[in-house]
Amino acid sequence: MTTQELQDRITKYDLMFESRLTRTETTCEHLITAVNDIRTDMKWGFMIILGLFGMVFGLMAKGFHWY
Repeated sequence: MTTQELQDRITKYDLMFESRLTRTETTCEHLITAVNDIRTDMKWGFMIILGLFGMVFGLMAKGFHWY
């Protein structure tokens, strides 16, 4: 094996590594945006649940003449 063939193989593997690294970075960016979207949706869901529990508590308080 000559040094030129060895250099070509090293260059090929470097290019493959860069390609994999680029794909991994783009996938991580997509995951970050997905997690942020899920976090926003969960905040809305928790607020709706808390509002519903508050309304149920208010109806019970009114029904049992607590106020």
